[in-house]
Amino acid sequence: MRLNSIIANRHIFDGQMNGKPLQLQLAFDRGRAVRLKVASDGERMIVDDGPLDAPCNMEECGQVDIADVTEALFPTLRDVEVTGLEALAWNGCSVGVKLTLAGRDSFHFWVDGDELHWGDGAALLGHEWLDSIAPKPSERIAL
Repeated sequence: MRLNSIIANRHIFDGQMNGKPLQLQLAFDRGRAVRLKVASDGERMIVDDGPLDAPCNMEECGQVDIADVTEALFPTLRDVEVTGLEALAWNGCSVGVKLTLAGRDSFHFWVDGDELHWGDGAALLGHEWLDSIAPKPSERIAL
């Protein structure tokens, strides 16, 4: 399946994106999509097919919008062929996803410290995990 775009909920403050995206939606061909978001406990990732949160105005605290962040944050992922999607588990919790890419190194999205992170295998392993143990693929995610 081809990854067409990555759409995000972003917190905008004073006209600038504040930190990393709040949620991501990976949009694939044939109308398939998967949403990645931090669970309310800040330690797990929720992976489902739900929509991103609607844009909202938080007055003096800024606003939340929806934007295509493919080119800005993930230019190497545009139009890649994804051959598999797996959950990443750490200490028995689902903390991320691994995208297996045709002809390329895998790409990962994960949650740590109430924030989304991403990168290749080296970035995942190089992240400062508690107990120095990185998450491992645990189960295939069907789209």
